[in-house]
Amino acid sequence: MRDAIGLELIVQRRLNLPAAEAWEWVTAPARLKKWIGTLKGRPDVGATVHLTMTAERGAPAEPIEVLECDPLRRFVVEQRTGDQVWRLRISLAETDAGTTVFLGHRLDTARLAGEVGPGWEYYLDRLVAAVGDAPMPDFADYYPQQKPYFERIAMDGDPVGWPAS
Repeated sequence: MRDAIGLELIVQRRLNLPAAEAWEWVTAPARLKKWIGTLKGRPDVGATVHLTMTAERGAPAEPIEVLECDPLRRFVVEQRTGDQVWRLRISLAETDAGTTVFLGHRLDTARLAGEVGPGWEYYLDRLVAAVGDAPMPDFADYYPQQKPYFERIAMDGDPVGWPAS
């Protein structure tokens, strides 16, 4: 999605859960551990927590600053690694059919969509598997196969960071 700020990659999944329970799956350390990683620290606005993504061998604990928290609706964090900044947003929308989880990732360049899009698809499928107590997916089924798809959708509109042809 393009807006006045730039490009945001948005990936979503529907969970057959009320928003309160879905919120726990995306914020509570005990639930996060089942699909994305271990969280150390208290995720309060302005605080820095440390997330270790456990599906990635040898991944370090990454510092993540909590920028915004509107319980049951929206959670925004920022991760800084060297000169790279990742701003991520988790939003929930509850309906009679369950709760849709939206994961938004602000991208510096459109090309980055091909690198991170498949990863977020993988992690949200891990969330669905954890909620359903099902086997975890295999990352090899996501990357590099999905890379061209995400690059293509990111190029629609005014490309950000793509060389002129």
